[in-house]
Amino acid sequence: MQYYGVSYYPEHKSEDEISKDVALMAGAGINTVRMGEFAWCRFEPVEGRYEFEWLDKVIEELGDAGLYSIICTPTACPPAWLAEKHPSILYRDNRGMVRPFGGRRHYCCNNDVYREYCVKIAEEIGRRYRDNKNVIAFQIDNELAQEGTGRCHCEVCRVKFRRWLETKYADIKSLNECMGTIFWGQEYDSFEQIPLPVGTIEADAQEAIKAYYENPSLRLDYERFCSDSYIDFQNLQKTALKKQVKQTVTTNATGLATNSLDYYRAFSELDVYAYDFYPSLREGKISSFSYSFSRGIKDKNFWILEFVSGGGHRLNGSGRLQPYPGALKQSVIHAFASGAQLLCHFQFKTFPFGAEQLNYAILDLDGIPGRRYLEMKAAMAELKNLGGILDDSSIVNRAALCFDYDTLWSTRIKPINRETFDYLSYCEEFYEAFVRLGIGVDVVSCSKDLEKYKLVIVPVPFVMNEKFKSGLKEYVKQGGIVVSTFLAGAKNSCNVGLSGSLPCGLTDLFGLRVSEVEPVFDPTTAVIHLRLGDVEYSGCNKYWTEVLEAETAELIGIYGNTFRKGAGVIGRNSYGSGSAYYIGTGLGEDLLIPLLQHIAQEAGIIQAPFAFPSSVEIVERQYQGRSLYFIFNFLQEEAVVELAGTFTDMRNEAALSGNIVINSKDFVVLVQCNGEPIFISSAEVSC
Repeated sequence: MQYYGVSYYPEHKSEDEISKDVALMAGAGINTVRMGEFAWCRFEPVEGRYEFEWLDKVIEELGDAGLYSIICTPTACPPAWLAEKHPSILYRDNRGMVRPFGGRRHYCCNNDVYREYCVKIAEEIGRRYRDNKNVIAFQIDNELAQEGTGRCHCEVCRVKFRRWLETKYADIKSLNECMGTIFWGQEYDSFEQIPLPVGTIEADAQEAIKAYYENPSLRLDYERFCSDSYIDFQNLQKTALKKQVKQTVTTNATGLATNSLDYYRAFSELDVYAYDFYPSLREGKISSFSYSFSRGIKDKNFWILEFVSGGGHRLNGSGRLQPYPGALKQSVIHAFASGAQLLCHFQFKTFPFGAEQLNYAILDLDGIPGRRYLEMKAAMAELKNLGGILDDSSIVNRAALCFDYDTLWSTRIKPINRETFDYLSYCEEFYEAFVRLGIGVDVVSCSKDLEKYKLVIVPVPFVMNEKFKSGLKEYVKQGGIVVSTFLAGAKNSCNVGLSGSLPCGLTDLFGLRVSEVEPVFDPTTAVIHLRLGDVEYSGCNKYWTEVLEAETAELIGIYGNTFRKGAGVIGRNSYGSGSAYYIGTGLGEDLLIPLLQHIAQEAGIIQAPFAFPSSVEIVERQYQGRSLYFIFNFLQEEAVVELAGTFTDMRNEAALSGNIVINSKDFVVLVQCNGEPIFISSAEVSC
């Protein structure tokens, strides 16, 4: 079943307004409403006095209209009475500034007093709604560690960080050795001397001290500690809820790395991966990279608890543009085709007050249904029509991309090319190259079992442990194909550089060693020649560049100019029954796409049977033993797709062949014919 709906804030509204809104929701045909994440002051207006009747009425009214409810714990916004009684719960940033009451996310997740209050409110909410047939799930808090609140520097955090380090290293000598604190004479005599790093990689955070260069190993451990702290805080509420309820329990992440929490670990104890996503509905493509990442967290469908609605005008001018006609409906189907099981737009109706006043929503303040509302209604109708197909089909990919939080954090703490390189964006470059080829890719953790994949991409595995290295070797030895890139294995898990040639500990796998490295800037860009069989491609390097000396590898990429002319930069090596590719620089699409196409063919991975422009994305699912293709045109003009064979259009049950035209911001759903009937809902279609 597909759950589709909106975020809603009944605590802002009168009973009459709520009734009108519920009627409009029901009229759109949606079936899910998410509520309560900022309503602690209404749930518990006075300490120990819980009031839920106001929400009970809304849940009942929604249920009578055929809508399910998701109820959130309100711990993102502790009420005034709690902040006044226990000011120690307030968040302190890396500059020593305390977040006062009056915004949101003004708490320290490590504060034990605050944790006790959070457990109590979570238990009360669970107890209240555990038997309510209209409540299908509970969300913990809201966007944990978002808006620069994930790296608290209060005294509680200082003490807990020291204890975390003590647990990890056991004695101070081991810590000093692992982190190389002898550099600049930073050796510690005891754990009590260890400070909290003042540098931070948080989004929008301010530099506390200029030109203050801290130990990168300590900073990486601090990132790990802070991630662990929020996971522990989250799981306290999870446990409190699970004592009471049988419904789904989750929380809402923020993309892949906005708040620098390790989502692979964070969601291991939750029932489903859920996150918030705000793509543009006006220009260009909606990247499905985050959808692939989401599927890989728990190897199943995911939820989107906040999704863009468009149309707001937000007073500071940063509000998103109105969606292009058809884009809202298309984006919803794209999400569900890519693995979503639930999606809620943020929000149903524009706020008239508060920090998010006049923000984007499905309905403007006048409450009159307009284009966005009608597209939401149309999207729900499409989901009902396609629901059987989505329920009975699944995404089965044979290529995977390994994503690593240690590498993400390490490359932000000490960038390898501060001006141009971003690890997350680089991973997405590889993913989008496969999208251009019509090949599906799973984004997975480096600890994932890779056995089911024919091809594995490991972009910039900067920080690697020995287990992952040996796992890659065994994977290739058994017949897999791995593609890795520059700076592979440069650091160990302590975030310390390794003594030895790059790729460290993997020179036998890739059959080469790196003899020289440097970042790439505009004046130092070089031409790269890539030879694949009898065809040669040329392009330029970017980000970082390395000189490769072959041992057993074949050099298929060389420098075409500069003093490195003729030297190797891309290699292929046979290893056991498989092969390993090493790319010693960043490549543009003119080189990356043909290289990955060649490697995919070697791996036996079949591209989608279409010729299509770059504005189009193809999502392949397996349905009744066949490949089912959702084809999306994201541009504001028609797109022509050339079909290799005859297909059934599953939306209108027509046979198609040759060239087809997909309207702007529209999509088709095709399955290839082989003379046998295809079933959709209760209809039977013959090719």
